[in-house]
Amino acid sequence: MNPKHCRLFIFSLASISLAICATQTLQAQSSTTSQSLSDEQLEQRFANAHNRWRLTTVDYQSQRDTVAPDIRAVRNEYWKTKLQPYRDIENAHGSWAYSGGTPPVVELFLTPEEAWVIVTFDHFLVVPIDPDFQLLYTEINFRINQVVYQPSSSSLTPGMSIDMDFEGGRIKKPNGDIVSWLLTPNKYYFQPGHTYLMQIEGPSHPGGVYYCQERWDVSTGIAVPDTEDLVSFALSGTSKISGKTTQEAIAYLQSVLK
Repeated sequence: MNPKHCRLFIFSLASISLAICATQTLQAQSSTTSQSLSDEQLEQRFANAHNRWRLTTVDYQSQRDTVAPDIRAVRNEYWKTKLQPYRDIENAHGSWAYSGGTPPVVELFLTPEEAWVIVTFDHFLVVPIDPDFQLLYTEINFRINQVVYQPSSSSLTPGMSIDMDFEGGRIKKPNGDIVSWLLTPNKYYFQPGHTYLMQIEGPSHPGGVYYCQERWDVSTGIAVPDTEDLVSFALSGTSKISGKTTQEAIAYLQSVLK
């Protein structure tokens, strides 16, 4: 995993502190959980956030999970170990805080082991791990439009779908109750229907999910930086990708990834 995506979280409970270097699937959280906020408060917090769509209430009984049961079981087990500490801290009235990270010194961290693709956000699910809906994660499905580059060990093809998982979600339980958990507004985030130039890593474990290392929104045919780090490089005038047409960005990447 690209080290520039390592994030530090500090969890505190009584006299115990635990520092975790989390993967890019984890986002910054505050000690005020989304479940403790009213719908109006959530709407206000997410008013200008790219991930406002995550406030959509997904009906558990009507959503359709097309992932094979054995693969879903592997993904659930993986996320159980990641998410249970959050619930344990909450249940003990503890808190967590995002400590920040070191800004990257390079825009592109190119390695031959990672693929570059053009993908479109197709649909998403909110997956409960336990019958009480205490542990949730959101799974985004992307459709591959074009493979820009991939290592020899990879077998990505246009038309193929890939999944990426993120902590938390908002879901309607069979009894009608709504659970909102681990939802934090993000200025930059994946958006349904949008198309991205994306650097991906994976699949990283038997569950077959991928990780996004970098991304530009190319829905308009122009590469628009879609993370705070990439926006910073664009504003400084040092970006190799931002502002280029999609085809220009692809041509540049293929020239440096030969």
